Amino acid sequence: MRLRTGALLAVAVLAASACTGGSTVRSSDGASPTLPPPSTTAWVPPPTSSTTLPTTTEPDRSWRLLAGGDVLMTRTEPAGIDPFAWLDPPLGSADFSLVNVEMAISDRGEPHWKEFVFRAPPSAAERIAAGGVSVANLANNHANDYGTAALTDTIDLLEEAGVTTVGAGRDADEAYQYRLLPAANGVRVAFVGASMIVPSSFAAGATTPGIASAHSPARARVLDTVRAAAAEADAVIVAVHWGIERDTCPSNEQRLLARQLLEAGADAVIGHHPHVLQPVELVGNKLVAYSLGNFIWHVRSGILGETGVLQIDFDGDGVVTWEFHPHLLDADGVPAPADSGERVDRIRDIISGNCAPHDPPPPERTTTTTTTTTTTTLPPPTGTAGA
Repeated sequence: MRLRTGALLAVAVLAASACTGGSTVRSSDGASPTLPPPSTTAWVPPPTSSTTLPTTTEPDRSWRLLAGGDVLMTRTEPAGIDPFAWLDPPLGSADFSLVNVEMAISDRGEPHWKEFVFRAPPSAAERIAAGGVSVANLANNHANDYGTAALTDTIDLLEEAGVTTVGAGRDADEAYQYRLLPAANGVRVAFVGASMIVPSSFAAGATTPGIASAHSPARARVLDTVRAAAAEADAVIVAVHWGIERDTCPSNEQRLLARQLLEAGADAVIGHHPHVLQPVELVGNKLVAYSLGNFIWHVRSGILGETGVLQIDFDGDGVVTWEFHPHLLDADGVPAPADSGERVDRIRDIISGNCAPHDPPPPERTTTTTTTTTTTTLPPPTGTAGA
């Protein structure tokens, strides 16, 4: 049985903070209830040397997750640039931090036949770990860019550096498994990774390396993994690669999968792939961040270079509050904090839910061919969840 101790948010109001020094977009809670005045007729025993008043201190179950979007270090790592140096808050300051590693990390392999392929040198793994990243999602459309040898190198190098990987593996059992990590206070958090953007031959097989696909029928296995994780962990975080590139509003397919993941037991869903920001939404005491944009990338101007650090504070499995800290990519594709200007205003607008005015006109949209589904109910369990 999972402990449901998260504080329920009665009202979730997404607002952009424009006060001096406040560059974050944050959620707000309702006012705390007022305690009744003490009774004037209640009897209280006089203190004596033998009287011990009982204590009712509850255990601390608070913990924090910091999350960023797509990480590509093919420019920064060969140049010896630390792309995590200016982040505020630093990723290592939280209990856990999560990013999507959108590249192979290896010096082996041959490029895949597709148009864009990404590979960073092995030293990138240590750089990611030193940057404070504790969990890396590998379920994306670039993890297998240089073949299975480079993919397994990516997993091994990150794990050896102290970064937990999800969403990819040497076979399907490993790719679809959840990873259980303890916070300092003992709260157990499970992480799951999956992708809706799956190039040919990228999906993990029974005996072949690859990524966890969220397309049907494999989606049922992803949902089973979330259910299994929810039965063991206090909270479940799912990283998903999905959506339409450059669209600032989530697609119907994103919303469907988000609902299915929440119903299966996810407490937060963190998305990436569109290369732009998309809204953050609260669903009861759960959270969906549809896209966190290009977190570390090649040089990108305008909306493609607008990103940030998502901060989520939990009590057990429930989201208590969240904030988004705006950042802009510099000339090397490195994120730096920003607190004012038109681009920061746009970041706040999109994250708070006013995404439609910022969508590109149709000719500029880049779509990725994926298999869509018309499923409207949860698939049945398959009994193949990883452990």
